[in-house]
Amino acid sequence: MRETPDCRLPPLRYKRVMTSKPASSMLSRAVPTFSLAQKTFCWSGFGVRSTADAQRDMAPHRHSFFQVFFVAGGTATHEIAGRTHHARGGSIFFVPPYTVHRVAFPADAECYVIYFSAQFIQQNLDLPDDAAHQNAELMKLPELAPFYFQPQCSYELDADETAEARARCQRMLEASARRGIFDATRARAELNLLLAQVGDKYLPEFQRLEREGAVQRHIDRRAGAAVAYLAQNFRRSITLGDVAAEVHLTGTYLTHLLKQETGKTYKHLLDEIRLEHGKQLLAYTDIPMLKVAEDSGFLDQVHFTKRFKLYTGMTPGQYRRLHHAPLQDEVTLA
Repeated sequence: MRETPDCRLPPLRYKRVMTSKPASSMLSRAVPTFSLAQKTFCWSGFGVRSTADAQRDMAPHRHSFFQVFFVAGGTATHEIAGRTHHARGGSIFFVPPYTVHRVAFPADAECYVIYFSAQFIQQNLDLPDDAAHQNAELMKLPELAPFYFQPQCSYELDADETAEARARCQRMLEASARRGIFDATRARAELNLLLAQVGDKYLPEFQRLEREGAVQRHIDRRAGAAVAYLAQNFRRSITLGDVAAEVHLTGTYLTHLLKQETGKTYKHLLDEIRLEHGKQLLAYTDIPMLKVAEDSGFLDQVHFTKRFKLYTGMTPGQYRRLHHAPLQDEVTLA
């Protein structure tokens, strides 16, 4: 039997839960979700594009695969995880599956976009593309750490590092154009080295974030199942008893377990999931406020507005006005 080398990273014990595959909702109908099968330039679970043939002003979207967006030169604007980044040469972003984001860059920018499935990185996985990102073993792979910490980090490479990353992207482009018998292996090697380059530079930051509790550590399997159930069913009326029955626990014990493992109560977790969904609807769609409330699991707009203001410090209308502005083709540095 072939032995798989141990590539785990002992200092990092995080378990960032990637955004769950969304159930059908107004957001999924309003914001397109792309798969690698729709990308005609991809092969063997991998693809790469440069500024020359990439769309320069992309509407909000998400995808079932992992994506790296690298600004090698010029400027770009990238909105991801609720933050707008005014990027310059050396900025690099790691977009996890099912994360809504949008990108714009001017004609003179030099950017590279890399697309890959979980199986491209970890070849022994036997999961469909749309489920691979939920695999627990993937969450332990050190090369994927930049994706897990993207909400907390702004990744910037210096001039020498940018030149090295640019050369890797260009070699990936060459391999993708040739598609010879060894070119998938070459592309995988360059991609892993790029991920390792960024991960190695930001390892101290990852460890600091973990120590400070900015990322969720590995949680009990039953608590994780309860949170996943909430994420799939938050739009309907759902009780603690419903969730407890789903994970075969009593309501009292589940309450204790969730508090112990996440630091949050059942009600806090449910509100958080619902309100984060509402934030995305407000930012990326023109759906009327009442429909936003209903699709987020609230019985009426008044209750939604009250909870939203407590959660964000602003009304839904204020949030939409602040975050719904379209990206401009010409971007400036912050």
